[in-house]
Amino acid sequence: MAAADLGFSAFTERNQPRYTRYVTARLPVDTHVSAAVRSTLAHAHRHWDWLLSRPSLAADVWEELRYQVSRQADMGPPRDTGIVTLYSRLPESSADSVLLCRRLGLGIDEAAELMGLEPPAVEAGLSTARRALPYLDTGRRP
Repeated sequence: MAAADLGFSAFTERNQPRYTRYVTARLPVDTHVSAAVRSTLAHAHRHWDWLLSRPSLAADVWEELRYQVSRQADMGPPRDTGIVTLYSRLPESSADSVLLCRRLGLGIDEAAELMGLEPPAVEAGLSTARRALPYLDTGRRP
């Protein structure tokens, strides 16, 4: 197996479960969560060599995951209206920070790594959410 294939396999093994949790929270009931994750990972696999040359492979794949979610987001009743509110009232990166850190329980460092950001960017997203939606419990997690 080529080194690139091993790298992609490791990337998939590490991120697929977290991508699935994120997509499950974002997509309506009765949508094909696994299809969005599979499409994202297939895109990453097809473009793996190019992605390796990019400044942040994780950020580029995260953008593809967001795109896949956006394609299915209006296909049925929301799973959680609170999450719909987050994405309608906040910038996407702030909403993602709240979803990952507060709803899915990821630490700031893990959320940042998953989205291809630096931890201060996730902290800034949480601060933005706190200002825009003060009723949210977006305090810092350890």
